[in-house]
Amino acid sequence: MIGEREKDLVIRIMDLSESAIFIFEPANFDIVYSNPKAEAIFGDNLSEMTCYEGVETKQRPCMDCPFSNLQDGQERIMERYLESFDMKVKLKANGLTWLDGRRVVLCTILDSDALLQIKIERDINNQKQFEEELRLSGELYQSVVSQLKTIVFEYNYIQNSSYTSQLFEKKFGICEIEGIDFTAEANTQGLIYHEDIDTYKMLFNGRNDDFREVICRMNEVSGRIAWYRISIQFMYNEAGDLIRAIGILKDEDEIVRSHETLRYRSDYDVLTNIPNVNRFYIDAGRLISDNRNKQYAVISFDIDKFKLINDLFGMETGDDVLKHVAQVLRECLDKDALFCRVHSDVFFVCIEYCKREEIIKLIEKLRKGIYDNDFAFDVNTSFGIYLVTDRNIPINLMCDRATLAGRTVKANAMKFCSFYDEQYRVEMLKTKDIEQDMNFAISDKQFVMYLQPKYDLESGNICGAEVLSRWMHPVKGLIQPNDFIPLFERNGFILKLDEYMWEEACQTLANWRSEGRTPVPLSVNISRYHIKNNDLVRVWKQLINKYKIPTSYLTLEITETFFYDSDDMYAVLQNLQDMGFQLEVDDFGAGYSSLNMIRQVPVNTIKIDKDFLDKKMATEKGKIVISHTIAMAKDLKLRVVAEGVETEEHVEFLKSSSCDVAQGYYFAKPMPLEDFNRLCYGIA
Repeated sequence: MIGEREKDLVIRIMDLSESAIFIFEPANFDIVYSNPKAEAIFGDNLSEMTCYEGVETKQRPCMDCPFSNLQDGQERIMERYLESFDMKVKLKANGLTWLDGRRVVLCTILDSDALLQIKIERDINNQKQFEEELRLSGELYQSVVSQLKTIVFEYNYIQNSSYTSQLFEKKFGICEIEGIDFTAEANTQGLIYHEDIDTYKMLFNGRNDDFREVICRMNEVSGRIAWYRISIQFMYNEAGDLIRAIGILKDEDEIVRSHETLRYRSDYDVLTNIPNVNRFYIDAGRLISDNRNKQYAVISFDIDKFKLINDLFGMETGDDVLKHVAQVLRECLDKDALFCRVHSDVFFVCIEYCKREEIIKLIEKLRKGIYDNDFAFDVNTSFGIYLVTDRNIPINLMCDRATLAGRTVKANAMKFCSFYDEQYRVEMLKTKDIEQDMNFAISDKQFVMYLQPKYDLESGNICGAEVLSRWMHPVKGLIQPNDFIPLFERNGFILKLDEYMWEEACQTLANWRSEGRTPVPLSVNISRYHIKNNDLVRVWKQLINKYKIPTSYLTLEITETFFYDSDDMYAVLQNLQDMGFQLEVDDFGAGYSSLNMIRQVPVNTIKIDKDFLDKKMATEKGKIVISHTIAMAKDLKLRVVAEGVETEEHVEFLKSSSCDVAQGYYFAKPMPLEDFNRLCYGIA
């Protein structure tokens, strides 16, 4: 159990999440918590329902619920079909103990924005239908408006006629309007408070949506300045021509209590007291558009490993870091520069410049100012820069391009900033294209198993093979692993691909046995994501039972750096080894190599990394390192495999060092199953 302060903090974090979150009790499927994003999608009374009623819109519990048996600390990601939205969504479920000690499941909908967009479009369509029915009802329309004390105005573009409710005339002293844009006509020009004209004009910018809404101040005929929510519904004919527009004004002044508070909250970030992203978009967009003779740069930056700061030192300390960054921006930037906090640890800056060097010097100044602080840890930052060349691009897309450039910095510890290159966008589109095809590629069996033979260095015979995946796309042809494996590891699809390749390997072993051939052992890769997200032991038990093959025919290759990721790793490996699997440490020498660590881990084989072999072979000292590494592994009763063997010199050296097995282009490249069958078994 945790204290009240921690409870409030947990609820606050989930309330602010950009994803829809709900928590249900698996014993009875009751929803015990739902955040505002979830309620916006599924309804305000979601917390009073069960998950199958509120989310799945079913009358009975889902008998195949994949989450009800999740234990503490377990996580599962999968797709679920939501009938009420007629679409599949990706859900992440975590088993945990709730604030009052109950075992619950926390569900995060990773496709929240898509669901919310559908909900908004439905609401708009319902509202359009309601407004049209009211209009057609003639006197009833005006009567309802009067009874509800709703301020309504309407303009008919076909008839060039307008309608205003009685309350409109009473509040603003105007009984007839000449168009829907109050700032464009003489008799309505004074309606919008002068400081809010830019906000009001957002109702009429180049957007394609039918329903728009803003909050701004209006001047009443009595002299009162009050905040109003202005909603406008645009109606078009089948040809796409605007025929009518209906507006509704709602007095928001009493709700917000004072227009000063609302103004501040709408323009400024409450934590850091600097402008928020909405204010930045308006000011920076106008600055760039109005000064076409000047050069501008948009900069995006964030704090490296900010989540780790929050986790280790607390959110209050994280807030202090953000306030420090805001103060540095105030002190280091010229008065004409614009800046804002976007969300979390992300900030935008817009500056005028003459040369690129000026931008670099300014960023160095900002980085130094942020780094110089009294915190007990380093505060480092990464910057992305977009040089404004096309002023027709919306400001939010300029910021997106700067952010995209900043992401390239994360992969290079020697860089702290990067300028946007159009190639980044091309790569992003390429990534999106791959993600659109990947699910169908599994069901369509476009992923093909390749095998790279392993050779016994003493006998020279094939003693096994490593399973590798290739994507045979029906349109794009062969897609290389480097183009999709890193992406799949980032988006979690590697879980599906790995299990697909494991099944291909098991089926191949079963086929060889049924054909009367002695199978050579196959090595398959285990992704770190399976260790964290799936019951690895259960998955392998199912595969072994399904294909009725001995576990000794399978070697599970696990990357060396995994051993630093989870305390549960050793227990999982021990279970797999007890089942009879051969365990191999892949890429040995590429990470934080430790033979002492290998001594404690239940593995059978180490595989020397190709880069390790290439670099060490170049010098005599390097050869000594490899020889001693192999010798120490042998002393620990471990077999040694060398990959990336490409030359005769490699082979002779490895033989002299008592290495057991080798694979690489010197012997054979990865090949389709048919070619491997011919090579290994002489099958035509």
